[in-house]
Amino acid sequence: MNFQTNVFSLIDKNSSFAADRYKYMKPIIDKIKKTLATEGVGAKVVEQLKELREYVKANLNEPGYVRMIRLAYENIEENAGGYTFLYLQDDDGKANLDYLMDLFADYSNKYNREELQEIRNLMEGIVPEEEEETAEEA
Repeated sequence: MNFQTNVFSLIDKNSSFAADRYKYMKPIIDKIKKTLATEGVGAKVVEQLKELREYVKANLNEPGYVRMIRLAYENIEENAGGYTFLYLQDDDGKANLDYLMDLFADYSNKYNREELQEIRNLMEGIVPEEEEETAEEA
C-alpha cells in the first residue's frame, strides 16, 4: 500500500465518521425545527437545545458550538420565550433560530462554518474588524 492509498483510506474513514455523528445529531435538529414550526420559540425548544448541546458536547470536538447552543437557549430563557439574536435582518427570532439549526445540520460545510463563526461573534458581542474601522472613522 502506498502513501496515496493510505491518505485516501483515512479520508474515507473520517467522512464516514462525520456521517455517523451527523446521523445521530440530525434527529435532534429535526425535532427542534418541527417544534419551531408548530409551537414557535418556547420552553420546549429550550429543552431540545439543551439536548442538542449535550450531544455536541459529548460527541464533537467543537466547544464553540457548545457555547453557541447554550447562549441560544439562555437568550430564550432571559427574553420570556423570545429569541433576540437576529442575524437575518428581515426575519424574526423564530426564523433566525431555524436558520441557525440549518447551519448546525451541516456544520462541516466550509461556508456554514464561516457563517456559524460570524453568528457566534454576534452572540458574544464581538464586532467584526471592518465594522470597528467604520465606527472609528465616524
